Amino acid sequence: MFTICKSAIESSKSRLNTACYHVLKQQTLTIKVRSKTPLLPSLLNSLCHSWAPKLACVTLTVVFTGAGAVLLSGCERLSTASIQPSKDNDASHITATSQTRVVDANLPMPTQTLNCSDIDSQQVITVKGHLKLAKGCDLTGKGVRFNLDSTNTSFDCNGAVLSALEGDQDNKSAITIAPKTDQAIGNIAVANCHVSGYGHALHIRQKTNPNVRYAKGFIDPDANRALAPHDIRIVNLSSTNSGNSGIFVGDHVHHVSFDKLTIMRSGTVGLYLEFGSQYNTVQNSVFADNGYRSFKPNREAIAVDSSSFNTIKDNQFIHNGAGAVFLYRNCFEHANDASQSNHFKRTESAANNIISGNTFRDEPVGVWVASRQSRNLKGFECGAYPLAETMLASYYIDSAKNNIIKDNTFINIDNGIIVEDDGTQIIDNDFRQIRGTPYQVGSEIRQKYADKVSGLSPDIKGTLIEGNKL
Repeated sequence: MFTICKSAIESSKSRLNTACYHVLKQQTLTIKVRSKTPLLPSLLNSLCHSWAPKLACVTLTVVFTGAGAVLLSGCERLSTASIQPSKDNDASHITATSQTRVVDANLPMPTQTLNCSDIDSQQVITVKGHLKLAKGCDLTGKGVRFNLDSTNTSFDCNGAVLSALEGDQDNKSAITIAPKTDQAIGNIAVANCHVSGYGHALHIRQKTNPNVRYAKGFIDPDANRALAPHDIRIVNLSSTNSGNSGIFVGDHVHHVSFDKLTIMRSGTVGLYLEFGSQYNTVQNSVFADNGYRSFKPNREAIAVDSSSFNTIKDNQFIHNGAGAVFLYRNCFEHANDASQSNHFKRTESAANNIISGNTFRDEPVGVWVASRQSRNLKGFECGAYPLAETMLASYYIDSAKNNIIKDNTFINIDNGIIVEDDGTQIIDNDFRQIRGTPYQVGSEIRQKYADKVSGLSPDIKGTLIEGNKL
């Protein structure tokens, strides 16, 4: 892998006549460039856009004489649009955009300020009232966790970094919002937290696992939503290198506002909207390099799983594993295993969501409506909505209806929008810089097998396409 990355540099040298490289220890490449060398777009695109989708390679540091540096961990793709030449030195260096550690999140006045010196390693802290960490607090490597379990609470990390202990990152959440009893909690806020590692940076959930409620016959969606956390604000939270999804919004949670997130390198999905969740907003955020497991692209930035009436707007999606935003209905996976915590038949569609004003860059797929419709789910042991079964494949009816995709920009994308269910609106999007297909409507699998299910049309109906720039 390293040799190929090295070869990529060498192949670029003919175009970068003032660049030279040398190899440092621990598989790190440092590219040294003389000032006023206009090489960044060609160098970074050659190294990372061409090679990173196929291979895991090294950490790449680009250093400019008399200037700063940018770190590309794992040879990530970086598009030319994110490379900004210095005003005072032409293209001689770049500036790496970093998240502001602290913003004014309009939180209540803190009722308690906590010093990091008073916090023990692996301590679990339950937030009461309105807690704020002291300025300069650093919880790196301590594996500290915070729980919010009551109405009218807030937690301001005040820019603190939280990171997990070695080997303890896949099964614990840095911040959990969940009630103490089977009653709803609300009016909760979390801000200015920067998390590295852990299973999830943030987990919002009910007290009781879905499989317990399902076993008791407590399955009505509205009744479940009545017990779920709601009216929550998450502002200026970052998650890096989570073992699982960066943020997990549990079943039937509703009215959560996410603003100014930075979600990078999640082990699976960047942000997961679980079944029955509704009226959540994700805005002004960045999702990059999520969904790579053992360097293989396997998941998307945002999963909308039987979740509805959500708004995803004004975000940036960059080089995520399987794509950016996928809408689908889980087929009741592992239906015969009631011990699975999410063992609960989905009855609602991933419907009536709005995806607007976003920029999708360097993605295999921008937005995929009914992303499970044509997928072979043979090994998923599904228990609902069967469509067709063959010796080697199992297909199930997906549901993601009446979604709106508008005013988005697609740059260097293989497939801008894929639509495999009814009622999608594709309006006023900009596909002029797309690499591949702007949009495609239709499902080969549904077309082939629809006659096996009563009332299922083989054609995708009600798609509105207008005002797009091609």
